[in-house]
Amino acid sequence: MSAHGGGELRSHQVRALVRRLNEAHELPAEGNTRASHLISGLLDILHATVGGLVTDCDFRPGGHGAFVAVTLEGWDSTTLPALQVLAREGSAFNPGLRALMQRCPATPSSLVTATRRELVMNRDWYGAPYIEEHLAPAHLDDALYTCLRMNEEAVVQGMGFYRARNERPFDEADRNLVHLFHAECGALLRPRTLEVDEALQARLSRRERQTLELLLRGMMDKEIAGQLGISPFTVNQYTKALYRRFGVHSRAALIARLLGQPRPTAAGVRTS
Repeated sequence: MSAHGGGELRSHQVRALVRRLNEAHELPAEGNTRASHLISGLLDILHATVGGLVTDCDFRPGGHGAFVAVTLEGWDSTTLPALQVLAREGSAFNPGLRALMQRCPATPSSLVTATRRELVMNRDWYGAPYIEEHLAPAHLDDALYTCLRMNEEAVVQGMGFYRARNERPFDEADRNLVHLFHAECGALLRPRTLEVDEALQARLSRRERQTLELLLRGMMDKEIAGQLGISPFTVNQYTKALYRRFGVHSRAALIARLLGQPRPTAAGVRTS
């Protein structure tokens, strides 16, 4: 196995990752237990604050970006809104991901891994609406991204990791570790089914699907009602039906279940 671009790796990070991989192979293959264990481990190894594994179905030059979150680690009530806005506006609303879309070849199995600083200059990053209005209020800053092109057109398996504001930026060794991990373990992370797709296509009525889609974009009942041309009371009934179907009791719990289960941490920062 070789590092990205022939660069160096930190031996202690590699050893820690190998231990995590060995542990993951002992876990059940069903569901996302293995993926959760590995993403959690990468957060610890990288000293990152939050991270996630997603499938994006419109990841291409000029694309809007449309992701389904498979596994999220470290997100809480402070940081989750920064993810929700990408679910609503599309991955390309993040200037780092938009730049990565330009770099990721259309060839199946193409893999690109890059730090935010390799993708976007500081003035473009800090001047972007997504950073100013959503990422900065979540106390998140530097990022590291990787995308692996699937066989389907415009579909990638992606991972992203963020560090808290004022933490050191991700460096070449961090990037190389994630690139190596994704190259060797992408198949291990691939889900058998996508929970959100199953819910939207098989379990819900047309109006329930519409309500859920707008709810996951961060819209409130009155906004959903205006979008669908129905009353807020009717929206409320559809929302309650969604709660029953997914076994939750609140809007926040429903979002957490379908966008990935956040793990609360003090002040939104995961400690290693």
